[in-house]
Amino acid sequence: MPHAIAQRVLPLFTAAFVGCATLIGSGAADVPARDHALERPIQQALDRMTRIDGLPGAQASVIDGGRRFTLTSGVGDRETGAPMPGDRGYLRGASNMKSMVGTVILQLVGEGSVSLDAPVAAYLPGVIPTRAGDATKIKIRHLMQHTSGLHNHSEDLPAEAETTPFKHYTRQEVLDIGFAKPSDFEPGENGKWHYSNTGYVLLGMVIEKVTGHPWRDEVKTRVFDRAGMSDSYFPADYEYRIRSPHARGYLQLPIPGGEMATADITETDTSSGDAAGAGNTTPRDLMRFYTALLGDRLLKPELLAAMKDVVSVPDPRFALAYGLGLGRFTLPCGGEAWGNGGNTDGFQTLTGFVVDADGRVIRAANIFTNTTFTEANTAGAMDQFQALYTALCERR
Repeated sequence: MPHAIAQRVLPLFTAAFVGCATLIGSGAADVPARDHALERPIQQALDRMTRIDGLPGAQASVIDGGRRFTLTSGVGDRETGAPMPGDRGYLRGASNMKSMVGTVILQLVGEGSVSLDAPVAAYLPGVIPTRAGDATKIKIRHLMQHTSGLHNHSEDLPAEAETTPFKHYTRQEVLDIGFAKPSDFEPGENGKWHYSNTGYVLLGMVIEKVTGHPWRDEVKTRVFDRAGMSDSYFPADYEYRIRSPHARGYLQLPIPGGEMATADITETDTSSGDAAGAGNTTPRDLMRFYTALLGDRLLKPELLAAMKDVVSVPDPRFALAYGLGLGRFTLPCGGEAWGNGGNTDGFQTLTGFVVDADGRVIRAANIFTNTTFTEANTAGAMDQFQALYTALCERR
């Protein structure tokens, strides 16, 4: 969501231009003939991201009724001109992992191991120093919903132009960065909301405390395996590369004169994300996850309803709200979509699902671009949203 869109730009959530379509799923025989009237406005939205906004590549993986397809624009590799890799291309999951960590927490709630309204101190005594927040007042629900007031450690990591891509952080180092500043507001204070990756690092620790297993293992067993996310994985410590196929990930940095410089940052250390976003996935797996989640295959209906208990995100540019690790988009064409997004150096995703009352998918889309939005290219962030809305809004 807001941080997932652009951590520093929206602190909430090319050599050739190629447009092509490929099919998602088991085979073309299972998919109706192409509907150019359906695809054309989505393709135009992607082309705007690459041709007007100057992003290297953009890609949309779409479900519309019984049709599944992927559209791409621009390139996945600026040196070779290779196209975007399609729905099974690997990418950094970033904050999409929050929805999965949130799912595990709610499963533990259903098992009686965790209470949403219990204080963090009940599970992690002595972890949060008093200067950073009151652990007896911060509830598990607050951590999941970004209403804890805990300072977001990601805001104090080096800016893009100062990034050291192979710097490795321990969990304690990440927490120390977040805890170095006082809380932004009182836990659950009315009308207050601030995205905090620090809160999700703590949720990973809660999972480990009550299960006795690393949070990554619990996410794999309880989410990846159950949802059929066979391509998703967690990189090992000091594993800088990402599995192939994948797009190259780029930073776009402003230089004097209003121009942009491009730097390849595909290989990087993701340890600063921890349970807030250290994981790799594919658009296909993200679609499988949200299909399973919203279809009551990962959570009991009452727990999914709790996940959808949202608070408003205070940003006038977007009609967004955030639940317990799940975001709600209010669509400009009417109705709403559920999903999340992920932003890390070189990789940006937005995923939204429109479902019926029984959780069946009506329309869904994942929009992926292989770059990072900065203050110099906020238009790209806005147009990524527009591409998502275009894919989700019914065309008559």
